[in-house]
Amino acid sequence: MKTFTRLRQVILPSTFLYLIAGLSSTINSAWGGLAMIEYWNNIYGHHSLQVQVGMMKIFTSNTANGNIGLAAWTSLLFAILVIMFGILFTRNLMDLTRKKYVVEEGIYAA
Repeated sequence: MKTFTRLRQVILPSTFLYLIAGLSSTINSAWGGLAMIEYWNNIYGHHSLQVQVGMMKIFTSNTANGNIGLAAWTSLLFAILVIMFGILFTRNLMDLTRKKYVVEEGIYAA
């Protein structure tokens, strides 16, 4: 096989499953960073960092201010969004890669 053909037909399809898993993991990890970035109380002296609109800002600011009820409802909404992301993005793409790209066939073709 030529290099470009091997890359297109063997290497990229066989790594697609791992690319989807890594992308999904990165997106899930980024949400934790948003919780810090959207609201950071007393970041410098008596100054706080906060965005105008953001789900993580609502969650963290209300937790810091003692409004646990609103923080709990925001957390529930966030959990629903994470589940929808997992079903619509991760599961569908993982199923697609398992059906369309079989790693073992790529290894034997190489």
